[in-house]
Amino acid sequence: MALTGAFVRAALLEQTERTRHCSKADIEQFIEESELKILALESQINALMELRDSQRACVLALKHIVSPIRTLPVELLVEIFELAIEDRTHIDDVHRISQVCSDWRQAAHGTPRLWTRTLRVKLCKGDEVDGLKAWLARSAPLPIRISFPPESGDIDVNILVEVLRVATRWRSLKLGCTLPRWLVRQLSKCRLNSLEDLDLEIIHDNETNSIPISFTTVPRLRKLIINLIDFPAAPQPLVPWVQLTDLTISNRDHDVIFGILAQCANLIAASVTTGGRQLPQVRRDIVILSQLHTLSLLFECRYSVARHITPFFDNLSTPVLRSLCVKFDDRAQWTQAHFTAFQLRAQCNITQLEFARTNWYIARDPLLTSDDLGAIIRYAPSLTHLKLTGCGNAFDDAFIRTLYANYKDGVAPLVPHLHNLVLGSRSRTFSDDILAGMIASRWWTDTQLVPPTVARWTHVKLDIGRNYWSTQFVDILKDIPSDVLVLS
Repeated sequence: MALTGAFVRAALLEQTERTRHCSKADIEQFIEESELKILALESQINALMELRDSQRACVLALKHIVSPIRTLPVELLVEIFELAIEDRTHIDDVHRISQVCSDWRQAAHGTPRLWTRTLRVKLCKGDEVDGLKAWLARSAPLPIRISFPPESGDIDVNILVEVLRVATRWRSLKLGCTLPRWLVRQLSKCRLNSLEDLDLEIIHDNETNSIPISFTTVPRLRKLIINLIDFPAAPQPLVPWVQLTDLTISNRDHDVIFGILAQCANLIAASVTTGGRQLPQVRRDIVILSQLHTLSLLFECRYSVARHITPFFDNLSTPVLRSLCVKFDDRAQWTQAHFTAFQLRAQCNITQLEFARTNWYIARDPLLTSDDLGAIIRYAPSLTHLKLTGCGNAFDDAFIRTLYANYKDGVAPLVPHLHNLVLGSRSRTFSDDILAGMIASRWWTDTQLVPPTVARWTHVKLDIGRNYWSTQFVDILKDIPSDVLVLS
């Protein structure tokens, strides 16, 4: 304890009174005796402090023993570990967890699933072999996900050997676009009995007569992401297309796209990125994907050339399609007749539709008109979700009136099952009162008589440029909860 001024003054007064009649020798003797007492007291204090610290350590140890975290079953503790590990930092996270204490380390090392998230393996002397070997051993015997990033240097054979040693456990494999072709061929020859997902790009080399890469002995392969670079010298890989249920493919040549889709009879979900090149006017067999439920199309019209994208739909039939997303850039052109025929071949079963312009911040003529949108929903009687991004010019008063839920001249309202609407646009081509009236016509409270004609809104999001709404608009829609009607 530090000596305060008041404490010193009080001691000075006390000792002055005590030694008033003492000689200097007596005072010096008092000082010596007091210093000895101080040493004795400090010794006792040190002993007491050591005893106190010892007792504190005992208390902390006992609290640790009875703490809730130590009473948790190992299974529950591992679940907490898994929730604390993030995909982006999973390597650091799992190592940090295993260094907290010996119990946690034992639990982490004894739980293979904590070590099975995507492992990015750098083959060009970027990884420590011993650390990689330990990681792979801790994940056994579960399937693992492996990613080989693009490489430009010499391959470290020791790292490659360790990874190939567990090839039978690869569940997911991603190959960087600059890996040498000989390496990809070596990987494809492995026993990939557990492989379900494959992410593959054509390799950037100058081989003009190279043998195609063959991933044919993959009995469990179901999902493929493949970027077919537009180099005619690069042969297409050999893949068991008929096994696939999920395909993501990129190539600007429609012939290549349809040639592959024709082999994928069991697709359930597909995502296609292609150019807007119009197909030659020759008769082609329509590709029928009889099990396809989800389709996403991205049209990229390169070199600032306007292209019609809807002829793509002439060669495609999807009778059980439920979800369709069409994205396009500002150079795409639309012909409604092609898309209407496609909708009819889909037997009007589509429930989710999305149209998005990828660069809608550029001022250009609209791809879709109000009449186009009206025709689209007219042939989508099962529609429940509609999302329009960058199609604001088509979302005008005329189109909005087609969505009114009221009977008119004995005609039932269109899209009676629609309950989710998302609109993103930088321009307003509609009147607030027209839009508010349409939204209100498809809403009612629980205390009101439920109209039998249409579904009630579950989500309406309006992200509009010049984001302000008239008093009339707000007043008409005041009864709709803010979690249903989102004005952002």
